[in-house]
Amino acid sequence: MEPTSPLPLDGVVVIDASRMLPGAVLVRMLVDLGARVIKIEDPRSGDLMRLTPPHEGGVGVGFCAFFRGTESVTLDLRTEDGAAALRTLSASADVLLESFRPGTMDRWGLGLDGLRAANKRLITASLPGFAHGDAIGHDLNFVALSGLLDRLQGEGIPAAQLADCTAGSLACSAILAALLRRTRTGAGGHVTQPLAQAPLQFMTWAWAEESSSGVPTTVQLLGGSLAAYRTYSCADGLRLAFGCLEPKFWITLCQALQIPELAAAGLSPGPEGAAAAAKVQELLSQEPRDTWIERLSPLNLPISPVHDVAAALADPTFDASGLVEETPLPGGGTLRAPGPSLPSLGRTPSSPAPLLGAHTRSVLSEFGVEAERVDRIAPSKG
Repeated sequence: MEPTSPLPLDGVVVIDASRMLPGAVLVRMLVDLGARVIKIEDPRSGDLMRLTPPHEGGVGVGFCAFFRGTESVTLDLRTEDGAAALRTLSASADVLLESFRPGTMDRWGLGLDGLRAANKRLITASLPGFAHGDAIGHDLNFVALSGLLDRLQGEGIPAAQLADCTAGSLACSAILAALLRRTRTGAGGHVTQPLAQAPLQFMTWAWAEESSSGVPTTVQLLGGSLAAYRTYSCADGLRLAFGCLEPKFWITLCQALQIPELAAAGLSPGPEGAAAAAKVQELLSQEPRDTWIERLSPLNLPISPVHDVAAALADPTFDASGLVEETPLPGGGTLRAPGPSLPSLGRTPSSPAPLLGAHTRSVLSEFGVEAERVDRIAPSKG
């Protein structure tokens, strides 16, 4: 479905003083929905995502993927000029995002209560590590605390930032709800999305089970112990993921593999199920993965290849579903990346991620920052 016009957040101005991945995920969703996002960056280095290799046109590709369609304003918020400029921007904005440690904004004279007092319609949003206090952490710490890390990898570390990305998505929902509330009341407000809370979305069911019975049954059902719901290695070492939870799918698969006697064992977590999984593994080990995909695809079963990133990039399934788009790069060309998170409502902006401070003078002047202050913050090169 093509996004409707105008986009849901057309005309909404967001000042982004957040940093790193949680804010980046949030910003991308807001931009996709049509918001104008002005990113506030430290003039010394900018967002650290800019510096993370590999680079395209001198900009980290992660920054390119998340921040296309935004504007970059460099402000040193520790100085009076920088703080005053942010106050001026906030006075005309709809949303202000920040992810500093609690108390930092107050110390700089940028307390969120004061910013909202100056702009009654302003919605401020914070992305702290925890709901209260100043304890610090990163994605790994939050995933570990929730119990999710133990379930995912045991002693290993998942190569995906689950807390950061989930927190960004949840914060977007909170901001959209706050904007809706503002249409009814005329007043802004404050939303907080702690990063430590984000992994709990994955653990709600597990916590409920553990609290109720002390037996973590979900990890047994969907953790690879069922023959119908696990991965299998093929003759070439490549894997297939079987999601045949519904009995009709498992029965069809057993018929195709000529093992109808195992039709009742796919959802058994006990020895019978283990024996069924061992038999399926034995069969799949006899042929390479492409052969099995060709043989099983006509059955329209929930069976998928386990891709690495390169294979995922090349899989035409995402293109056919409109889930991948070409993201513009600052130096020209494009980067293959996921499309809008909400494709029926959003779009991928045509402009690339900004160079550091590219919009400082134009934005500050547009929002009414005094000319003398603008000159001190971003001296004219002319």
